[in-house]
Amino acid sequence: MSEELSLGAGQPSLTVLYGGWIKRIALLLKIRMPWADLDELLQWGAIGMLEAVNRFDASHGVSFQAFAARRIRGAMIDGMRRDGALRRGESIFDTDAVDTAAFANGTSPDDPLALLQRADNRGHLTAALKHLPPLEFRVLALHFYDDMNNREIAAILNISEGYASRIRKRALLSLAIALNAAHKGDLVR
Repeated sequence: MSEELSLGAGQPSLTVLYGGWIKRIALLLKIRMPWADLDELLQWGAIGMLEAVNRFDASHGVSFQAFAARRIRGAMIDGMRRDGALRRGESIFDTDAVDTAAFANGTSPDDPLALLQRADNRGHLTAALKHLPPLEFRVLALHFYDDMNNREIAAILNISEGYASRIRKRALLSLAIALNAAHKGDLVR
């Protein structure tokens, strides 16, 4: 908020006109979400104000104040979502450190990804894939090979999105069981 954004020659800056307004919105959000950082809210609010100035169109019949208030508040909330997701991901744990410690202690079950990373298990994966029902195989192929989400898979297969998700989950569970069994020597190719 330190930069003075001018509306034109002889006009007061946006900071002078709306700086208190942005701060008020930030304080109201801070009351509802005490974990939010006020300085960050103010920065995101300034970005929202700039977006409002650039996107405002008076022909839609909405006042600038109403339009800007929604943009400012929205920018603050979006910023908290983005920043919060990053902070949650950083603060929970380092997955590599957890995996390394678990494998060192011998307490970690082999997950399918770890099994696939071993060259000798590619044959086991091929065998396990051959034993999947055709619909499960097709859902996995569309998801992993064609990089499709559940909605796209459901549209192609003419099934519901929830059913596509359940099929993929069931297929992955079957693969995990087969690969763990193969790793322990219980599956013969």
